[in-house]
Amino acid sequence: MKKHTFILAIVLSVFIGNFAIAQNGVSKSELLKAMNNVDDLGLSNDKSSALKDYNKGFTDNVFDITNSNKSDEDKVLELKKLRDKGNRDLKNILGDDSLKSFKKAMKKELKPLKRKSKLLKFII
Repeated sequence: MKKHTFILAIVLSVFIGNFAIAQNGVSKSELLKAMNNVDDLGLSNDKSSALKDYNKGFTDNVFDITNSNKSDEDKVLELKKLRDKGNRDLKNILGDDSLKSFKKAMKKELKPLKRKSKLLKFII
């Protein structure tokens, strides 16, 4: 019986520890690093540097919204507006085909980060 109680205590502590770590959120540098991971897309140097410059400003805007004192509903609305504006801007920078590849890559890159911060699912 003591063995089962001990094992249960260990399992619960691991579960609670992982939950606490997941609540820490995402740092700006983590998000920017994930968004700038575009080496596999085969972009030209000009497009790649323009995209990285754009991502820096986009990341700043995302964190301005998520760190604001607004309600979660207002944050979601602003993030959706930012996403729509971002899609138009990225289409101008990358073009249609590269934009589709970029969005697919971002969904893959941001998946682990969305687990840490639920609001990030509204930016892509």
